[in-house]
Parts: sequence; C-alpha cells; structure tokens
Amino acid sequence: MDQAYKNKNLIRKYIHQQCTVVELEEIKALLLQPGTQQLFDEVLSENWTGFPEIEGQVEAGLDQQLQKFYQQLEARENLAVQNASVPEPIWRSLMKQAYLPYAAVLALMILSLSIFQIFPSKKTPVKEQIAMRELNNAKGQRSKILLPDGSTVYLGAGSKLSFPEQFKSGSRTVKLEGEAFFEVSRNPHQPFIVHTGTIQTRVLGTSFKIEAFKNEALMVAVATGKVRVDQYEGKESKALAILNPGQTVRYNEGAVRKSTVAPEELSNWKDARLSFQQQSLKEITNILERWYNVTISFDNKAKEREKISVTLKADIPLHKIMRVLAATGHFNYRIDENTRKVRVY
Repeated sequence: MDQAYKNKNLIRKYIHQQCTVVELEEIKALLLQPGTQQLFDEVLSENWTGFPEIEGQVEAGLDQQLQKFYQQLEARENLAVQNASVPEPIWRSLMKQAYLPYAAVLALMILSLSIFQIFPSKKTPVKEQIAMRELNNAKGQRSKILLPDGSTVYLGAGSKLSFPEQFKSGSRTVKLEGEAFFEVSRNPHQPFIVHTGTIQTRVLGTSFKIEAFKNEALMVAVATGKVRVDQYEGKESKALAILNPGQTVRYNEGAVRKSTVAPEELSNWKDARLSFQQQSLKEITNILERWYNVTISFDNKAKEREKISVTLKADIPLHKIMRVLAATGHFNYRIDENTRKVRVY
C-alpha cells in the first residue's frame, strides 16, 4: 500500500477523533515531515472546500487563518439557525461537532510551528527535525544534484552527499564523503559550507572541487572565485588556506601542501575528462577502479609505480579507456567481464 495513502487514512482518523494513543504519536511525527501539509489539505478538501491554503505561511498567518475559520463557522451557524426549525443550541452543538476537528488540525499545526519559533537558538538539531537528504553513488555511478538554493553538485563515483531539503537563513551547509565538483550560487548573506570530516570549506559563490575519501589525503581545488579552508578540532579552528582560481591545497595527517592546477581541468572533471600530470599508474588506476567499478591489479609492482601524464575521457567503455592507458604506459592487459577484474602485465 502506498505510504501517502496510509498517511491519509491516519489523518482521516485523527480528524474524526478515532485515533488510538499509538496513532496520535504517529500523527505528531507526521506533522514534522515535509509534504504533510499537502496531505492534510487534500484530506480536508474531500469534505469541505472552505479550508484556505496555508502552506508556507508563518505562525502569525496561521493564527489569522484560524480566526477566519471561526468567523466562517459562526456565519454558517447563524445561517443554519435561520433556516432551521430546531432550537439554536442543538444546531450550534451539531455544527461544532462537524467542524471542530478541522480547528483541531489547525491548532496542532500552529502549536508545532510555535515550538520551533519559541526556541530558535537551542542547539538541539534532533528536535528541530530538519528534513535531510542523502545521495549515495555506488562505484561506477555519477550524478548531478540541484540543491535548494540553485547550486549544482556533480557527485563522483563512490561518493555521498548529505544536505537539508531547505537551507536555514544563516548558512548553506552540506556534508561530503568522496569527491564532487560544486557550482555554488552566489549569496553574500548566506555562506556555503562543505563539511568533510574535521575540514570545513567555506565560500560565498564560486566553483571548486573537493576530494575527501576515507584514509586518503583531502584536496580542495578552485576553478572560479575564492575558497577558505579550515580545520576544526572541537571549538578550536586553524586556517589551512585561502584559495584563488587555479590553486589547490592538500591536507594529510597534519601536513598542508599547496600547489597549482589549470582551472579548466577542474571544470572538465564534471564532464568525465580526467587529466593526470606525472602521476603513477597505480594512482591513475585507483581512480579508474572507482569510475568503472572494476579491480585493476599489476603483475609487476614496479610497473604500478611508473609515472605518466595523460588525459582520459572516462565516459567511454572500459576496454577503450584501457587501450589508451596501455598505449601511454606501455603495458599489456586482460579484462575479465564476468568478474570485473583487469590484469596488467
């Protein structure tokens, strides 16, 4: 059964005051989930089309809607009394029974929003119930992600990105494990921050690439704009680098090393163009393993330490890219399609 269908049934039971204690707790949790307002609106509109649209309004707006609701209720009661032959107290009682559940829904929504606005500075992210998204690319898979602020992230293979469905007003914060190229929409009032372990990369609006794989050196390289890189240990922070276009910083076990890179090489990465400058065959094949979800082994260990310079287009079939690499590195290879293993000899 579709989850939205289940949630609507739960909302219907709540409106008609038929929820068990367990179901009331489910309703409370449901109110904190994104998209719940739309479900309430759809259920309420099934029986009463006079319920106004309230999505996106702040608490004050909801108060006004609730006040308007009671005014409409009062008007309907008066009209019913004028047209009915039964005494007014009985009509008023029936009307309240019919519409009180809708008022209860509004009141509970207002209460839920009030909790967040009364305690805005309390550092309890779990209680804030910020809806988070997590996108995880397996090896051999890449993806393009559009963030809530309009920024674009090109997430690499074997990488994971976590971000809120809606950024807070103070900053735009995401968490990266792996590698990605960021094209950040400029907003001088809302800095964009990427967390990678204890390292924080901060920008206002620029494009840059980050590599942050587990047990490997962290790398930040800038294509356009300016980037600040800091390390945080508890409440202590240490500036590692302020980078301009074409500048790179690598951080590994406390050591900081700065270098330069052609900005176009960084931009080309998102289009699957990989450039290597005097890097070992082992370093190159490690990256290809991630991009193609294969295992590449060397019969001759000395061969894997040889350094070459080459540019590869990693959106072509594996056998074609291995042919280019073998011609540059002067080696032979064999691909086992069944086991996804490549043997270099």
